Amino acid sequence: MKLIITLASLFAITVSHAEENLTFSKDIAPIFYENCVNCHRPGEIAPFSLLDYESTRPWARSIRRVVNDRTMPPWHADSSKTKFLNDRSLSEDEVQKIVQWVTQGAEKGNDSDLPKVPKFHDTWAMGEPDLIFHPERDFEVPADDQEIPYQTIYYVTDIKEDLYISGWEIRPTERASVHHANLVYQPQRTDNVGIVTAVMTGGAYIGSYLPGARPYRYPEGTAYLLPKGCQIGISVHYVGQKEPVTDHIMFGVQFAQGRVDKVIRTIGTYHSKFDIAPNEEEYVVETEATLLQPVDILSSGIHMHLRGSAYTTTAILPDGSKKLITDVPTYDFNWQSNYELAEPVSVPKGTKYHVRAVWNNSKSNPNVTDPSMRIRYGLWTDDEMLNTWSHVTVTGEKLGLEVKDGHVVRVAEGAIGSPKSQLVQTLPVQVNAQEQSD
Repeated sequence: MKLIITLASLFAITVSHAEENLTFSKDIAPIFYENCVNCHRPGEIAPFSLLDYESTRPWARSIRRVVNDRTMPPWHADSSKTKFLNDRSLSEDEVQKIVQWVTQGAEKGNDSDLPKVPKFHDTWAMGEPDLIFHPERDFEVPADDQEIPYQTIYYVTDIKEDLYISGWEIRPTERASVHHANLVYQPQRTDNVGIVTAVMTGGAYIGSYLPGARPYRYPEGTAYLLPKGCQIGISVHYVGQKEPVTDHIMFGVQFAQGRVDKVIRTIGTYHSKFDIAPNEEEYVVETEATLLQPVDILSSGIHMHLRGSAYTTTAILPDGSKKLITDVPTYDFNWQSNYELAEPVSVPKGTKYHVRAVWNNSKSNPNVTDPSMRIRYGLWTDDEMLNTWSHVTVTGEKLGLEVKDGHVVRVAEGAIGSPKSQLVQTLPVQVNAQEQSD
């Protein structure tokens, strides 16, 4: 009898919760403020604001649809397999609350129930940078143009001695017009800036700007090294708005201070031999590089074009066992993320950094307008490419650098390793890849 009463009580609670009238002020605004308003606020790339009820209400049905089908917030990694620091996906409970709120009529509720509205910096989200790199040229974004060629922009750079940074932020003045951008450094300039080009010329990938992205801060005791005399460049994907605007895209850094024992390095793979047949639904390329040092893997990212549909990055250890780094079952060209791991993946020397990438050139891919095309390698979005990367630190490295305002003032006795560029991986190879036909 006791058990029956308990079960009845639980059922009553569940029904009561399901029938509860949810309101924007009390139930929904906290979800939006936590997960959505980095993009959905005035001046950002999202088409409407979620900071207040009046701006939100006309979009209620659309919000229900995109939240329910997991289109928004844009997050494509499988967070059930790997935990991420920058995960912006909603929980199942949050999704159901939003769906229920809209279904019930999307009521406002009492203003007194509203949480504190987030405040955003008009300038730098990380606070005032210690140093701002300004672009050598601004870019005038033409109105309504959605197919603007990627822009290579170099920064005014005069790094007279090695500079160690603990964090950085990319700040466009016209945020609504910047779809994404990739930042690199190189020992010398090239006509086009790109991740692979930078790595192949002795430089490295620094990071990316994505809508809603937060400033990047490195773990305590680590820093990113911008070498003396390097050239800093950025490849920017602009999109036109209703009116032409002129963008001035800045790169701000915060200097490392105190003890630095590890520097951030980049590993990755690439692929340039494509022959994707018309209407081919699953074109698979597998690439890998062998690691020449034991490393701790901190992040994972990939760049494909419109036909990219999925990818998985795995560490294959020398004994044949595997460690998953990132699984992205639904890659979306329009939302490319650098997935920051909540826990580093530690792997020994001899590990194979393995990437399996998939392309879909069929009508089942909503990004494909003409599945009858045969697709090969190229820089344009109707072509295809594959660049992958992870930021890592070398295990056991103990540089013992005492750093003040970004510059080394002393090296501790017993230091292990060197902050200078060292070979961390072999050249990538294609494994079971579909080679481009002659």
